[in-house]
Amino acid sequence: MMRANSPLVLLLAALILPSVLAAEVYRWVDDQGNVHFGDRPPADRASDPVDIREPMRGVPFEGAREALERPVRGEETDAEASPYRNLAIVRPEDGTGVRANDGNVTAEVDLEPALDTEAGHRIAWVLDGEVVGEGTAAQTTFEGLDRGAYSLEAQVLGPDGEVLITAPGVEFNVLRFAIPRSEQQRQRPQQFPQTPQGGN
Repeated sequence: MMRANSPLVLLLAALILPSVLAAEVYRWVDDQGNVHFGDRPPADRASDPVDIREPMRGVPFEGAREALERPVRGEETDAEASPYRNLAIVRPEDGTGVRANDGNVTAEVDLEPALDTEAGHRIAWVLDGEVVGEGTAAQTTFEGLDRGAYSLEAQVLGPDGEVLITAPGVEFNVLRFAIPRSEQQRQRPQQFPQTPQGGN
């Protein structure tokens, strides 16, 4: 026995309804409880007219494709949202060794267009994953770096600290000569006192 909520009945109704949109459709139930649809009501039992609405048709309008392809707010990339076209670290160069016996290494960026200081923009320097300084100058100097490998990034920050653009990171090595202790004692006698030799 096929019930009114049978998937087959619903499927048949879905197939029949589109073909009879232009005609009146009636619904009735037989003695076994099966639901029927048709354009002619039965004479031996009660039936109810079915309200069938025509499907909504799309109305083309000029510029529809352009509107559909237009990016929505929030999907813009950082490059589209940022007022800057390019930010790159030009010193030190990626993968190079920097000879600095005093451990002082100067870094420099190339920014296009120039930094908008009136808008409160500033450059942040990120050394080994930590922000070590901020300012409006295109270069800065890291002091007292030990010999070894370092990673460096640069970002332009907005007035509220938001990142407007990030430069591709670079890696560099600090190279330092070993200075003889006698020379260290001559240059910095307080830090490297001379060792007493002999006597009391």
